[in-house]
Amino acid sequence: MVRSAGGWSGSAAVGSVFNNGVPYPGADHIQLTWTYNGSTWTRCLHYNPGPGQYKINFTSGVVIKSARWRGEC
Repeated sequence: MVRSAGGWSGSAAVGSVFNNGVPYPGADHIQLTWTYNGSTWTRCLHYNPGPGQYKINFTSGVVIKSARWRGEC
């Protein structure tokens, strides 16, 4: 498990990612980057609850590379 109150980068195999942040204009969404099968992927996660996606469940082999706070997706 990886928890971070701020931006994070590294290498972590995880089963899911959840944005449990709170409304904070300009810094309440997470830009998540991960690798899987040799490709790099990225997605913006909204805080929960929200109108957008706030959680991703991954399959085996996914490695999280970074999570950065940002504004609206």
